Amino acid sequence: MTLPPGVRVAWGEVADAASRRAVSRALLSALLPEATFVSRCPRCGGDHGRIRVSGADAVVSVSYAQGWAVGAVAEGWTRVGIDVSPTDAGGLDLVLPGADARSWTRVEAVLKADGRGLDVDPARVEVASGADDAWTARIDDGAWVTGHDLASPPGLVAALAVAAE
Repeated sequence: MTLPPGVRVAWGEVADAASRRAVSRALLSALLPEATFVSRCPRCGGDHGRIRVSGADAVVSVSYAQGWAVGAVAEGWTRVGIDVSPTDAGGLDLVLPGADARSWTRVEAVLKADGRGLDVDPARVEVASGADDAWTARIDDGAWVTGHDLASPPGLVAALAVAAE
């Protein structure tokens, strides 16, 4: 698996008593030690939501599933989104008709990279197949983003989407 230049990904196991947020922040800090990370929900002001980076020219994204956290750092890119799902995730077709875990992680990574997340109907995301683990996608007729399927722990699938404006 070859990631775009400036993009790094790290996985961390989330122990039963551990905070998944603490694990994801530790992953990001290891990938980008000079930076600090802040999450502030625009709706409620809580300490969750899109992560902002200070102290580095980078964007980040995190995701969680089945005892794992995954973090992505993208230096030189304006947007990044990462998503992970169990391979046997059920009910995805209720949100995105015909979706399996692979197609869902791709769509969710694109929505995270877009910045609006599930405020956008996932059915508006068009994914085009590419070579090997690479693909492209866009929302409606917007700009194309680059996507990659990621190597994942057993029982999980993950995808990453990046864009430069």
